[in-house]
Amino acid sequence: MSKTIEMEFSFDAPPEKVWRAVSIAQYRERWLPGTDLAQDEPVALEEGSAVSYRMRDSAPPHEESVVTFQIAADGSGGTRLEIIQRLVVEVPAAANANGETMMLAA
Repeated sequence: MSKTIEMEFSFDAPPEKVWRAVSIAQYRERWLPGTDLAQDEPVALEEGSAVSYRMRDSAPPHEESVVTFQIAADGSGGTRLEIIQRLVVEVPAAANANGETMMLAA
């Protein structure tokens, strides 16, 4: 099972316009509704070229992912937008992870 989804789009709009669409909350709502965000602020930002947000599923098991919007000029005045969503896999602590080494049950 893949833990990453990648999509690519081409637009006839300049990169600056696409950047505003994914980085300003009121415009971003069309791409990524605020109700899907774990937090409103980006977790990573490269001004004008990439922005990442943390998302959380509304239904159990409430998995989290990071979605990244990468923007690049396409050479003809348009924009290439790549959207990459990666599942955040957190390793749960062992039941006896209190610092003491114990034997594992069979």
